[in-house]
Amino acid sequence: MDNLRTMSHRLLALCEKHGERKTYQAGQQIHQRGDAQPGLKVIQNGIVKIGNYGLDGQYQLVSYLYRGESFGEVTVLINQPRTHHSQALNDVVISHLSRQKFDYLHKHEPEFNTYLLTSLAAKLNTALELMDDHRRLPTHIRLAKLLYQQCQQDGLNTIKLRQQDCAELLAVTVLSSHKALHKLTETGLVSSSYGAIIVYDKKKLAQWLNDYLSL
Repeated sequence: MDNLRTMSHRLLALCEKHGERKTYQAGQQIHQRGDAQPGLKVIQNGIVKIGNYGLDGQYQLVSYLYRGESFGEVTVLINQPRTHHSQALNDVVISHLSRQKFDYLHKHEPEFNTYLLTSLAAKLNTALELMDDHRRLPTHIRLAKLLYQQCQQDGLNTIKLRQQDCAELLAVTVLSSHKALHKLTETGLVSSSYGAIIVYDKKKLAQWLNDYLSL
């Protein structure tokens, strides 16, 4: 994966060298919301699921994080507790950078600082964009945008997302997610299969989206 949130191979290797190696099995909790232990967690392998529980006990998925991405910046940069629960979606290997190791890389590795700035800027941009989309766009267009971004990220046309996953990522009910997917399938741009959604042509999907918003 090559984006602004992802570390280079060199930087990943540095984090592996200086960090404490931690392994988690699929489904295992990594940390809880409110955990105040400082440290930056860098994903070496696997996928991490980030989310929170509402007052009704329902889990709300926020995002998936992949190899080369990090989380926990607030614990070392502004001394705040973690804002979300994190869980291993599959078998995960993480390099945990203590405050001391974080400060060392911050002082001696300009690439580390560049990564932090660009990664945090990208996360902020995504958060602001999601807020705007939630207020302005119909659910089926938000779903189309999610599918397009997932295609760009993974480089694949078959996206392993269930309707439950889509509902959680869009913060809607499963019924609303089902209706949105049905609208998209009627356009001929996508279809659904067991545990996945297939995008037939990314360029056509991008053009369709461009009629409604700027990508």
